Order: sequence, then C-alpha cells, then structure tokens
Amino acid sequence: MKLFVVLAALFTVSLCQAIPEEELLTMDIGPNMTYFLVEDDNGGYRVEDLTNAEPELMYVSSDVTYYYYSQRFPNGVKVTTDDISPLLNTDYDGSRPTYFLIHGWKNSYTSDINTLIKKAILDRNNINIFVVDWSPIASRNYFSARYAVGDVGTYVAEFINTLVANGLKLSGVSIAGHSLGAHVTGSCGAAPKGQLEYIVGLDPALPLFSLTDKDGRLDKTDAKFVQVIHSGGGRAGFFAPIGHSDYYPNGGVLQAGCGFDPIGTCAHSRAYIYFAESISLPNGKAFVSKQCSSYRNYTSGRCDNNPRSNMGGYPLDTGAQGSYYLKTNEATPFAQG
Repeated sequence: MKLFVVLAALFTVSLCQAIPEEELLTMDIGPNMTYFLVEDDNGGYRVEDLTNAEPELMYVSSDVTYYYYSQRFPNGVKVTTDDISPLLNTDYDGSRPTYFLIHGWKNSYTSDINTLIKKAILDRNNINIFVVDWSPIASRNYFSARYAVGDVGTYVAEFINTLVANGLKLSGVSIAGHSLGAHVTGSCGAAPKGQLEYIVGLDPALPLFSLTDKDGRLDKTDAKFVQVIHSGGGRAGFFAPIGHSDYYPNGGVLQAGCGFDPIGTCAHSRAYIYFAESISLPNGKAFVSKQCSSYRNYTSGRCDNNPRSNMGGYPLDTGAQGSYYLKTNEATPFAQG
C-alpha cells in the first residue's frame, strides 16, 4: 500500500516550487505538525488529523521480524531475535557482507523497496540480506508509527547484536531504509555508536521530525558513512543535507516523469527506485552527479568542473562528501550516465 505524507500547506506542486531552496534547507516540521494528506491505493486523498490521533504505543520486540535472503535462498527464511536457528538450514555466512533493508509507513517486507533492492543486489552479489518487517507497528496511524521509530531501531540493533554474538562481522553490515524506515536505520546505527559500515537514507520522512533533533532522526553519526537520496524534499521527505553525502536528483523536490504529483507520492518513492536501478546498472552506466551548492547553480553550468560521484550503487561511493545534483530520465532507465 502506497501511503505517503506531506504538509497540507504544501498541497500543490506549484506552491512547493515557489518555496525558495534556502527555506527548504532549514525546514523544520518538529512535533507541532497537526495535519497531513494521505493517498490511498485508489488514488484518493484523506486528511490525517494528528491533533486527535489515538496513540498506539504498546508494542514489543517480537512485532519486528526478519527475512533472510541470498542467491541460494531467494524465497526467504523467517527468523527472530529470539530464534535464529532457521539460519542453520541456509547458506548464511557471517563473514560475508550483510545488508539490511527497512521499509516505511504502511509497508511490509513484501513492499517494493525490499523486492526491488533485494533483487538488484542478489542478481550480482552473493551476500546476506535481511529484510526487516515491522509492519505490525508501521501499519498503525502515522503518529504511532513515527514515535515507535526509536524503539524499532533498537530492536533491529538487538537482532544484529545476536548475529554478532554468533559470528557476524559488524564492520560488514550496511543498511538502507525508506521514509520512516530511513530514521529507523539511524536509531539502529546509533545503538552501536556508528560502527555500521554505511547507511543509505532513501528520502527520510519529514513530518514530525526535526532538523535540530539529531538524536530523533537519521544523521551522519549513525554509521561510518551515511548517504542520503532526496527525491521528495520539503514535502514527504527531508530536503536539508543530513548525511556525509546528499544527492538531489532533479533538484530533490519534484521528479521527472511524475506528472501531477500534488502530495509527492511519486517523488517520494523514486528514491528507492533510483537506488535499486543504480545497483543493477551495467558497467559504464550510472547516476552521475556533480558536487554543487544548489540545483540552480548545477543547471546553469556553474558546477561543471566540480567533483563527480555516482549516486547509489553497490558498493557505495563512500569517498563523496557534500551535496550532489543530477538529472534523470522520465522513465526507466532513469540514469543518464
């Protein structure tokens, strides 16, 4: 189910376009937001009223489960923090690189973020992949799901610790998360004090998160390296740079080919679509970006001689620092090379 959020005040695309980039860079929704719009599977919209939201904050670690995948086990094996014994009947190898994928609000382990990225990685790499399923919590109202992010991240960290106790190399663990799941990755990475290899934040959710509250969201201290892809910035996702490297395809707010996208549903999902494609691209093809201070400067050619970096991919470009801009095609393949 594709349900995404945006400030009601930012309902129209034209209004979003009118917000100066310098304001988007400092946009801080914080805990005082009261309404946002939700799009359902049928293309309709409704208002989510946070002033009258009933908090559902009762949950336990068993509400979060994990599905192991590899090239030899493409159908997945379910495990929990309390019982990892099913891994004994797989080819799981703690000495191999290990990748975690974390979905967002109203999603599950079968959602597109997981299926697309998992397939892209395993088509070319024989590594361990764990898809985190926190759908029993993520399926609740946004208020409840948002304020469960910290605990869910802690639960995932506890699961990783269980694997470490059984031979997993923490330095080989990387995580990618979308929307609320991006902030779950931050909480998970903060638990072992930023020792994870890297985190990829895919359009980290903006509503009810604060730019100034680093402990409550994804930030660059949560892993050795943090890359963030901004595709619906200032609406469903953060626009301000919050990683070691931040990528802004098509300026990071509106996405080519999305058409009329009033609350940013299409743009918000493009982050994980681009990321999956970046992993599956053949040699010589990539989402090539240029380091730049703004999209305006990028499109005017003022950054043509600046350092370049490939957005996404596996392995990740962990040498990039700062903000990078690029353009994409309107349809797949999105990468322009």
